[in-house]
Amino acid sequence: MKRKLFTALLLVLVMAVSASAFGGREKWSFKPDNPVTSGVAVSGNRVFFGTETGKIYALDKNTGRLIWDYKVENTIYGVPSVVGDNVVFATGSGEIICLAMSDGSYKWSAGGIGGQNTQGKAVNDGLSDGTATGGGLVYVSKDDRKVHAFSAKDGRTAWTYMTGDQGVRAAPTYAEGFVFVGEYDGIFSILDAKSGKRVNGGGAGGAVNTPTVSGGNVYFSAWDGSVNAVQIKGVEPLWNVNAGDVVTTQPEVADGKVIVGTGRGSVVALDAKNGGMLWKFETNSGSISAKPVLADGVVFVGGEAGPMIVLDARTGKQVGTIGGGNGIGGNPAYSEGVLYFSNGDFYAYE
Repeated sequence: MKRKLFTALLLVLVMAVSASAFGGREKWSFKPDNPVTSGVAVSGNRVFFGTETGKIYALDKNTGRLIWDYKVENTIYGVPSVVGDNVVFATGSGEIICLAMSDGSYKWSAGGIGGQNTQGKAVNDGLSDGTATGGGLVYVSKDDRKVHAFSAKDGRTAWTYMTGDQGVRAAPTYAEGFVFVGEYDGIFSILDAKSGKRVNGGGAGGAVNTPTVSGGNVYFSAWDGSVNAVQIKGVEPLWNVNAGDVVTTQPEVADGKVIVGTGRGSVVALDAKNGGMLWKFETNSGSISAKPVLADGVVFVGGEAGPMIVLDARTGKQVGTIGGGNGIGGNPAYSEGVLYFSNGDFYAYE
């Protein structure tokens, strides 16, 4: 009897450990010069993020040691993009800058208020979000109502696409030879990545957030509360549901779930196959703008009032908080059992 009881307890322990490898322990922290305004990118042994005053940092992801930093004139937005041996990021002035990932040395720039790009052309188009990359190009949406594509090699313009009257305030997404764009007036567009021509699309009743591509489908959410799934091949709509509140985040798609955050601080988990409601959690931490992260059986999500909340991905029940009470800025990133995020300072938790 004792042996059977021991075996049962051991099984429960193994199941609990396997459900999540995340222990909730601070691994290291780093204090940047000013609040972090960008999302987080992880590549190799480096973590990249940018600040309100225009400084981009490259830290050792294992120790938090500063490897290099680079200062620009304007706030850094969106998630930096890693392209081969380079890192590309966007600033509020509309300037796209490419640096060597190894030492932060300057490679090229495209755009920027009051300046010139590498082609010697003056530009003055701001932006509200970051870049996407793929197919040898860098894609960004600017305040001139256009989606721009630049060569990832030298920053030369490849094509531009004119959006609707209200333009785009969310970053595009690249996948499978297409660029997916959510517009502020509710239009969802699929562009050919090589030419920039619109090949298909759809829409919603409010501003569309940055789309997410997973498993041959594209998922997009909007401020009218809708969450949509579309099969890319044949552009076949799969499902459309309403989350019951303004959806303010890019969808997180993982482990058969689609997870979004809302303007009132709710986290909603849907079944990726049919859009069925799995669970809903009220964070009571203000509007959520940073994309939730699902990894190792848990969901990480934080609102404008903080802290970072940890939920059981299966049930939606809270299992902990990390990082103190400040608001979460920019999309977090999870890599090899470690969560990287900012709430004023920058943290790595494992």
